[in-house]
Amino acid sequence: IIAELQATISSLKEESSRQQLAAERRLQDLIQRFEDEKKQLIRDNDQAIKALQDELETRSNQVRCAEKKLQHKELESQEQITSVRQEYETKFKGLMPASLRQELEDTISSLKSQVNFLQKRATILQEELMTYQGRR
Repeated sequence: IIAELQATISSLKEESSRQQLAAERRLQDLIQRFEDEKKQLIRDNDQAIKALQDELETRSNQVRCAEKKLQHKELESQEQITSVRQEYETKFKGLMPASLRQELEDTISSLKSQVNFLQKRATILQEELMTYQGRR
């Protein structure tokens, strides 16, 4: 009976050892699978971040391009205004009374100073926008 019990104990120890090894292998397989999934998620996340950064850069470039176009259009408009003003002055210089001409020239001068002020303000706001975008 003792020999049978010892044989049974030995057999059970071997079986326990095999089951322990099998459980450790399954655990290692699970750990490896979770590590692989973790790495894949990290790669996917990095790709998504890169795509968002590229999109942000594209949008920033589009904004800068639009701002340059706007500035160009503003300059064109200012040149057209100046051209029309010069043409007006040439045509009507001798046709209007001096007091009216002086009043109109004063108005034009006032408008010029307002335009200069607005241009300076636009420059300041543009710098603030660029600073804000630089911080983001």
